[in-house]
Amino acid sequence: MDTAMPAKGCGCRGDAPSSSVAGIDRRSFLGTLALSGVGCGLGLPRVAGPFGQDDFQKLVPAHKKLSKVWLRSLRARGVPERQTGGALRWIGMPIGGICAGQLYLGGDGKLWLWNIFESVDTSDYAGGISRGHDYARPLVPDSPLEQGFAVRARTPGGSWQARTLDKRGFKSISFLGQYPIAEVEYCDTSCPVAVHLEAFSPFVPLDVESSAFPATILSYTIANSGPAPVEVELIGWFENAVCLGRDGAARGNRRNAIEAMPDRTTLFCSADNSASSVPGFGSMALTLVGAGHGVRSAAQVDASQGPEPIFDMVTPGNLAPAASPFGTKLVGALGSGLMLAPGQTATVSFVISWFFPDYHVRPKSDMSAIRNIQSLKRNYATRFRSASDVGSQVVGRLAELTATTRQWRATWYDSTLPYWFLDRTFVNVSTLATQTCHWFDNGRFWGWEGVDCCPGTCQHVWQYAQSVARLFPSLERGLREHIDFGLAWQPSGAMGYRGDSNNTTAHDGFCGTILRVYREHQMSADDAFLRRLWPRVKTSMQHMTTADTSGDGILDHPQYNTLDSTWYGAIPWISSLYIAAARATQAMAEEMGDLAYAGQLATIVQAGYNSIPAMLYDGEYFIHKVDPAHPEAINSNKGCHIDQVFGQSYAFQLGLGRVLPEVETRSALRSLWRYNFTPDVGPYREKSQIQGGRWYALAGEGGLIMTTFPKGGAVQAQGGRAGHTYVGYLNECMSGFEYQVASHMIWEGLVDEGLAITRTIHDRYHPLRRNPFNEVECSNHYSRAMASHGVYLAACGFEYHGPRGYLGFHPRFSQEAFRAAFVAAEGWGTFSQQRLGPVQSEQIDVKHGQLRLATLGFELAPGSLPSRVTVRGLDTVFRLDGTRLQVDLAPVTLRAGESLLVEVHS
Repeated sequence: MDTAMPAKGCGCRGDAPSSSVAGIDRRSFLGTLALSGVGCGLGLPRVAGPFGQDDFQKLVPAHKKLSKVWLRSLRARGVPERQTGGALRWIGMPIGGICAGQLYLGGDGKLWLWNIFESVDTSDYAGGISRGHDYARPLVPDSPLEQGFAVRARTPGGSWQARTLDKRGFKSISFLGQYPIAEVEYCDTSCPVAVHLEAFSPFVPLDVESSAFPATILSYTIANSGPAPVEVELIGWFENAVCLGRDGAARGNRRNAIEAMPDRTTLFCSADNSASSVPGFGSMALTLVGAGHGVRSAAQVDASQGPEPIFDMVTPGNLAPAASPFGTKLVGALGSGLMLAPGQTATVSFVISWFFPDYHVRPKSDMSAIRNIQSLKRNYATRFRSASDVGSQVVGRLAELTATTRQWRATWYDSTLPYWFLDRTFVNVSTLATQTCHWFDNGRFWGWEGVDCCPGTCQHVWQYAQSVARLFPSLERGLREHIDFGLAWQPSGAMGYRGDSNNTTAHDGFCGTILRVYREHQMSADDAFLRRLWPRVKTSMQHMTTADTSGDGILDHPQYNTLDSTWYGAIPWISSLYIAAARATQAMAEEMGDLAYAGQLATIVQAGYNSIPAMLYDGEYFIHKVDPAHPEAINSNKGCHIDQVFGQSYAFQLGLGRVLPEVETRSALRSLWRYNFTPDVGPYREKSQIQGGRWYALAGEGGLIMTTFPKGGAVQAQGGRAGHTYVGYLNECMSGFEYQVASHMIWEGLVDEGLAITRTIHDRYHPLRRNPFNEVECSNHYSRAMASHGVYLAACGFEYHGPRGYLGFHPRFSQEAFRAAFVAAEGWGTFSQQRLGPVQSEQIDVKHGQLRLATLGFELAPGSLPSRVTVRGLDTVFRLDGTRLQVDLAPVTLRAGESLLVEVHS
């Protein structure tokens, strides 16, 4: 790998160069390249250069000029990424439960967005597929309701000093966002106290219900570091937003009430039942945890007067209810008063909860195709009766939920992997806590492609995502069983690629869905799931083989795909997925005892292994051989396409070995690095022969371009439809595709290249540019971006097969001392590896749940020949295949707090 990559360009609203499709004036990038490097003055380090115009003569520079300092940072552990100053501007961390609506925590600790009320089209997709401008112009923090927190303090003989807990109230604020927990620090030399906020919604991998509370926990720790005692009050105010924005349609009153209980005091916000048919009808609550510290409350306050008057209005024992007609505001508040001695701290915790179970789907909306949608509700309606009930249950389990959520974060970050890498590969699971994802009261999990964008948990988009299956596998098993192989399945074996929204077959997603059946089987504790699905999986695989009429492992029928058009001819990426799906089905057939069918599939896999490189490898990479009968169709012909060896990438994710030969596959990945990875997408986009494309990497920012044409063919790729939206996709940088390639590179040993691509995405989403929690493609919080978790799996070399009790690791770097989290079917914990002299040790620590084991697999140092392997000090049976060690155990179940140590003696 060579050294190169530019300092990133501006992604700030108003000064970000883009194309006409984003509505921003274009500039000449080739004419303004800085010879000292590419940058925009955001204060971020320059990571590549110097560049001159000659570097971009072929649009994508072969020599990337990545700085040595930046390259070293890719593997360095580093420090947690705490943000301050201007980096707080765009932050919006999803802070509610999964599939419970969408609520953001801002960089200054203020809550915003509040998309928790009903399902509405709010994404930038609503204005047309070609816009994508929420990347170029990030959403600005904004709240549709009055809400906030403030602290008031005074020393003996001093006057009260009131400050809002946000950027208005404190000069110095820092934000640490390690999803699912955020920490915000507030301090000011003129303030007698400092405040620390810990905010999160309960998050417990494998436990969907415990992770799906429509609630946010906000714990404020107040510290007195001065020499004198301090009297402190902390208050939160909350507007009743039931039927938000529907004042003209609603009749009657909004109502607030104070509910005092031994373990909590709740401000309960509701409305008259006369408004029950109005969208957004439900309830909200602000709950103060505990009975100490002198609880203060008021069901109605005047928030427009600022925090000081609110403090005066919130008095002990003020339990009188309040009502206000629709069309007027109703704001209530809760607070707590306490005394802090010098050096003392105290924590005051609030729970914000909501209960808006109805969807009120518009008749012509994309969501209306969901079966029985008008009668469905959010899943949380099966567990709670109101927002007050939600708050009560959270408070009742607060110690447990807090401890387990903190334990998960500690487990994830207790790693030798870089902090930036842990942040970026995990952050996209927060998509589950946005309006991209929905969980209905009939048990169905359903997702847009992005927020309010493209319905049906689309197969060929969601197949890229790895986060949900690896953290909440029951949700993905439900999708496979009840949707893909349920209501979307046809007796022929065909599947509708958008569930009940579209019964068309998308060939890439079809094959990916078969692969995901095997993934979901592996993430199960037993084989019951596969046994239920196997007859339909077999029928579907047989259906797909009918599109391989010659039996050579290359699909030859028309192939509709994730680039939203039908392609024709021999297409390497779709055929590689086909071969990988056949290999996965072969493995499933063997487990189901269908050996005859497994043998037939083995023949197809071998045929594709031979035919794909023989027919489609051009000496550097795999090309698309276009069907001459369809010159009008979009294609990639001689181009270097981002997904060309996707099937092999997926095979590695599932421990299936090689489905494409190593030499040609690694060559293809190196070609993607050479021809598609650019330090600056601006010159490419300016000179590309293909028009259009959305901007998910702006001029001055790097990325892996979807398809480049180093050997010509750009004009042919347009199929006679120059300027067509779908042709423009080939110009884009979409993070989900980039992660797919990055993970594959790491699996294949091209570690620096894979890390560089991943870090480039991380840099594009630096909070100085845009919201680091919102990866945009077509719409906000795009589900394909959850492919980032696959990069993490590749770095760990993680392999797992729950029914067999198999767990394996092959760290791709830091092998001498490696530690990382893992999630299995029934539990999660930490894997550690040490290489000290002649002994290599592997340790499994279970932190939560349980782990059933029968076989372990590890990678030994090159040249290492084990003479003895011990498990818990006892000799055990082992096998060696090259450098791969397999250790057989007497089946054992490890429970939380238990460990297993394996030592390999050479």
